[in-house]
Amino acid sequence: MKKSLILLSSAFGALGAMPAWSADAVMLPEPEPVEYVRICDAYGAGFFYIPGTETCLAMSGYVYYQIGAESRGVGDTPPLTFHPGDQFNEGFYKTVRARVNFDARSQTDWGTLRSFIRLEANWNGAGDGPAFVDQAFIELGGLRMGYTESAWTSTQGGGVSNFPGSHSWSGLGYGYQQRPLIAYTYTAGNGFYGTLSLEDDTLAGDGYMPDVVAKVGVNQGWGGAWAQFGYDESFLGTDGYAAKLGLHLNMPNMPGSSLRLIGTYANNANIYSTGQFDAISSEWSILASYNQQFTETLGVSVAGHYYNNLHAGLATTGINAYAAETSVVWFPVSQFEVRSELAYSKIETLDGTVSGFLRFTRYF
Repeated sequence: MKKSLILLSSAFGALGAMPAWSADAVMLPEPEPVEYVRICDAYGAGFFYIPGTETCLAMSGYVYYQIGAESRGVGDTPPLTFHPGDQFNEGFYKTVRARVNFDARSQTDWGTLRSFIRLEANWNGAGDGPAFVDQAFIELGGLRMGYTESAWTSTQGGGVSNFPGSHSWSGLGYGYQQRPLIAYTYTAGNGFYGTLSLEDDTLAGDGYMPDVVAKVGVNQGWGGAWAQFGYDESFLGTDGYAAKLGLHLNMPNMPGSSLRLIGTYANNANIYSTGQFDAISSEWSILASYNQQFTETLGVSVAGHYYNNLHAGLATTGINAYAAETSVVWFPVSQFEVRSELAYSKIETLDGTVSGFLRFTRYF
């Protein structure tokens, strides 16, 4: 009997000890490892991997505040540094712009797959302010499709031929424009490239023929050269075209300094022949611009643009025009720019106009 009590006590003792022993034996799941942001160096600075994917993303943009003024009155030459509109009132014009870019890229067997979205908002005293999608396009290798700068303005691999005006922000009137398009760029060795772009002429449902832009060029250590052609298939009931040749020379032993020469011909005032923000167009024009980079943070440029035989729709007028500008760009600290531009524009039959601005920009 005593032996039985000892065995029974031992059994209950073992049962009492089991919960503690079982708790020690339970293997709790380990916490998920934290996936920190990884830097993606395949596409340049600023890209990182979207967590859980092999897609690289870069976010960038800027905010600027600008104060501008002009001397234009009724009957004077339209200015170069402002958008079209009623600029006849005396006083300063103030503009604020905010821009954010989202650039996502990944590598495929067909080349880089890219999507780009640009958001922008502007305040200029005219009730603006709400942000809008300013650009959106897709790229796969050399194929680009969406809404962005016309190939007349900028292309893949275009290098120094992109934004083909003077060294200033206004470009001394080179006809900046954005359009819906589908384009293909072939990039060869030694900096050679060629682009063909089919672009929306804003006449949706009015025929199947798009506007067409073609460009070929080269970018190398000495600079670059290019030729481009734009065909506007529907202009005032007919068609029109423009052609441009450009040369960009980097100055030896002066990093950042360069000389630019651009010549343009247009048969009428079509969409690709515009010379200024106000759509002034001429049969022939020649632009020369020089930028001197005094230091890494200070550059000064001067430029002149001569227009021969201005257009009036499908006709020419025999009237000439010219413009000149100077631009100063200073970076007192990294990613903070102070820019000042001053321009003079003159049509032979009109009085001249002086216009300019001072701008402060913070890039990120």
